[in-house]
Amino acid sequence: MKKMFKRYRIDYLLFGGLTSFVLILLTIVILLTYTLSTKELVRVTTYYQKENLNELYNKIEIQMRAIEQISLAATRNIVTTEYPDMTNDSYVNYQKREELETFLSNIAYSTPIIQSIELYTGNAFPSKSQSLVSFIDMNQAKDQSWYEAVENADFAWIGEHTITSNQGRIEVISFARKIYSNSGKYQGFMMLNLKASSIQSQISGEIPTSNRILLDSGGRVITYIGDPSLPTKIKSYLLDMNNESGYMKVGLPESNDSASSQKNTLMVWAMHYNSSCMLVQLTPLNQVTKGSVHISAVLSLVGVSAILIALLFTLYFSNLFITPLRQLLHEMGRYTANTNKVNLPEDYQNEFGVLFSGYRKLMDRIKSLYVSLENQYKEQKKAEIKALQAMINPHFLYNTLDQLNWMALTAGHDKLSQILELMGKMFRIGLSNGESLITIREEFTHALCYVQIQQLRWEEGLTVSIDLAEHLQDWYIPKMTLQPFIENAIMHGFNERLTGNITISAKEDQGDIIIQITDDGVGLKKNWNAQREGNTGGYGIRNVKERFEAFFGTRYRVDIENNPQASGTRVTVQFPVLKYKQEEMNVSLGASIP
Repeated sequence: MKKMFKRYRIDYLLFGGLTSFVLILLTIVILLTYTLSTKELVRVTTYYQKENLNELYNKIEIQMRAIEQISLAATRNIVTTEYPDMTNDSYVNYQKREELETFLSNIAYSTPIIQSIELYTGNAFPSKSQSLVSFIDMNQAKDQSWYEAVENADFAWIGEHTITSNQGRIEVISFARKIYSNSGKYQGFMMLNLKASSIQSQISGEIPTSNRILLDSGGRVITYIGDPSLPTKIKSYLLDMNNESGYMKVGLPESNDSASSQKNTLMVWAMHYNSSCMLVQLTPLNQVTKGSVHISAVLSLVGVSAILIALLFTLYFSNLFITPLRQLLHEMGRYTANTNKVNLPEDYQNEFGVLFSGYRKLMDRIKSLYVSLENQYKEQKKAEIKALQAMINPHFLYNTLDQLNWMALTAGHDKLSQILELMGKMFRIGLSNGESLITIREEFTHALCYVQIQQLRWEEGLTVSIDLAEHLQDWYIPKMTLQPFIENAIMHGFNERLTGNITISAKEDQGDIIIQITDDGVGLKKNWNAQREGNTGGYGIRNVKERFEAFFGTRYRVDIENNPQASGTRVTVQFPVLKYKQEEMNVSLGASIP
């Protein structure tokens, strides 16, 4: 996001940003409207479908219970129970058959929903062609697909199937009940065939295009209206219908193989406790949410119009914002050192006016800086000429010392020659081609040259111990760091003494170099620091501290204290490791040394 604001033009960002904001806001509004309206439509639809389904279910249940009661009364009537007990008297048997047929025919004619009655017994006689009652041998029932449901229960509802009657083939729904004698002997069963169209008409109610399914208590389909594939697809959800009435969203697949992962159908059901049937209604969710889709389409149309209007306003306002910036960019692009006047509007009184005013002041300041830099450049040139002239003096002195050394050797003054040679080496290291940093090896060599000069005066009285690790010698240190402290030890620590010992050590500790210079002299005087008012150790030591501060900022330490383990003084110099000369510009940016 930040890179985008750094890369593209502001007018593009304003135009695209506002357009994107309106588009995102509109999308969120449409999604929220669609989601909330869909939920509300589903809730309202579910409520009314449950109420309607319960009303239909009550009517159907009354009808089905009436059929069950008729069946129960018919199978327990003495005319029915005594019929299978045939005698040897054919006339008596004929009278029983006529009496039973008349009894059952009266039931069929008095109940319009009954299409026919079938009696399955072991003593079946041929049925009359126009009669609504048929006597069928029980063995024929075993070949029917519904026989298993009848065999395993005293009574059962049989789903929609086709029978042959004097009116042709007719779709019926049947209710079968077993017949027992007074002694409890199984004698067959009676099947009441109901007109499927009548039951389906009751199921459809006022909406004949609905998808509704009538199931028995075992989950078997009795009849249905609508999509013929739905009864098979809902089998996996029957166990979840454990309430008297309810609803759920289900995923019905296109095929009968497996359930769909997307919930695309609203399923509402109604049933009563200990009832023999259940009524289920299935409604595709896309039918329920048609209203939400229409609302979303209207909002989308309004949103597109709003976006077009927003684009026009965005172009207008972005141009108002960008014009002053373009003027400022134009002035910045044509700026040169000789520009006399900044051509920017002066009638702006808002932030742009402040920006223009600040730019004018900045240009005035830059002009004055140009004049100042030009003067500084002239002064710098003068200083460089003086510095080049000043560099001649040390080289002249070094060459003069070299000539004096040869004169001393010629005259036989060996000690004087040695002193001049050591001084020449010190001068050569001190010059170091104008570099501010030298290797630690060169710094220790410079210090030892000074010590050797002093030893020529002290002879055997002055001893020096060096402890310098090999891997530290090629690292860098500001030049002429050690000599002022060694000079201080000899001049002040060993004053009026004939002997003295100095120990110089260097080590690395957690990214820092620590150098310690220890002597066994008289030590520091009381209030030595206060007496000099900050100029401890004279000019040489003060010069070392000032140069270290210039190099390292707060990342260095120079401590001068009495030696805690013996007599004398201990000097500790700590600074960051410098493996390369280029590091000198970066070390002052780190944390300070405590």
